[in-house]
Amino acid sequence: MRVTRGADIVVGDWPSSPEVVALLEGAGASLAWDVLTDAAVPAARVHDPVRASEWLWEVYGDAADAILGGAEEVDVPVVDSPIRDACRRVAQLTWARAWWPASVTAGVPALDPVVLNAELAVAVSTVEHLLDDPEAVERALAVVSPPLSQPGLAEQVAALAEDYGVELAPAEAPTRSGFALAAGGGDGVSGVAALSGSSSVDWSLVPHGVVDAAAPARWAVVRRQGRTALEVSVVPGPTPLARLAARFGEVEVALDGRDAAGRITGSAPVSAAVLLLPPDRRVLTVYAPDFAEPTPPDPAAEARRAAIVSYARSRLDSPTATVTERTAR
Repeated sequence: MRVTRGADIVVGDWPSSPEVVALLEGAGASLAWDVLTDAAVPAARVHDPVRASEWLWEVYGDAADAILGGAEEVDVPVVDSPIRDACRRVAQLTWARAWWPASVTAGVPALDPVVLNAELAVAVSTVEHLLDDPEAVERALAVVSPPLSQPGLAEQVAALAEDYGVELAPAEAPTRSGFALAAGGGDGVSGVAALSGSSSVDWSLVPHGVVDAAAPARWAVVRRQGRTALEVSVVPGPTPLARLAARFGEVEVALDGRDAAGRITGSAPVSAAVLLLPPDRRVLTVYAPDFAEPTPPDPAAEARRAAIVSYARSRLDSPTATVTERTAR
């Protein structure tokens, strides 16, 4: 693995896109796995070599001394490493909490947050000694309810809470998200659609779970009763709680309605000049105003999101899947 040195020491190839990063923040260094390559050995970014030296050897073995000692290239054998595997599990669960692409359209079930929070707390406790947060386990337990659908995990969580003196939140009955709603059905447009299309939703512009991760946002310029309007719809995800808006050219649309199929909708009056927009400007950007501002689309993002959706589907039956991923089926 290549080692580059600047303000930080960087080991290997740090993932370039946030939605593929399974991250663990350790004392003095962070570890990152790219979920699409799923390499056994993580990349690392070391910002405090002294603190990192206390544990980095547990992940990189003898190569840790070379990493911290000035080497430009290190060889990290892929051998059984319980601590590295435990770090990977924490990172995977953290990634799933932030980026799991739940989608009715693509057949990716939503994860059960009760199981996820419980499994993450247990996983964090196994690597507590190398984390940057001395109260990481207590913080993880603070949002945990015993997962009644997973008795074995519930017992582990209860024992952990007792050890750390944390009172768990009341147990929740097991549920299965039925978020909904079909992505198909009619297009919801009444009147004469003079122009229509669809655009993918940039996951970085909306909070996790607000929209279906694979369903496109649809738009139409509609003539109705002598007026022209831009109408927008997007399929909700398992937790459609954030305020949404859309931008099309210079037009802003508040997505504050629901149609008969359950889609999140919005409409704004426009002049007929919108029909003259060149094709490269007929791009709809859905975003959450309290979360992010619209940005120019990344040409590689759509293919990357499709790959992440495929990866998530593969995790449901993977022998290395977390309990959270396996029980989502």
